[in-house]
Amino acid sequence: MMKRFTIHVPMLRKKGMLEQMEAFYEEILRYERDSELNVFRVPGHLSLAICFKYSNLVEGSSGKDKNSLYEFFIEKNFPSVCRDLKEKGVEFDMLARTPGFYFARILDPSGNSIEIISESFEDDSNFDISSWSIYQDIG
Repeated sequence: MMKRFTIHVPMLRKKGMLEQMEAFYEEILRYERDSELNVFRVPGHLSLAICFKYSNLVEGSSGKDKNSLYEFFIEKNFPSVCRDLKEKGVEFDMLARTPGFYFARILDPSGNSIEIISESFEDDSNFDISSWSIYQDIG
């Protein structure tokens, strides 16, 4: 039997933050709620889960670490994935195309960074993100 692995995601101590975090991870990123264990399962990785732990950081703190909390890879349709996230109100911290891959950094409601990377420039709907103000073409 494979042991389950849980990542504790820092969460701001702010009224309503738990509900915002749950909605972001479940409705936007499509994590699956495991009510029995009070965690969210990472899609495609049943032994990996996240749960939220209150942090002592305060919103807007200058000491907030801007390193990525974690990253995940997608095989193709990076521009369409970004469009879908933006339409759901997700905040982008960075969006770039390099000679070898696409890269985006988004923020969850507590300001945690999540990086999305794709080595494929294919997009089934031919959506173009190069006109977005945050977009950078590096290379």
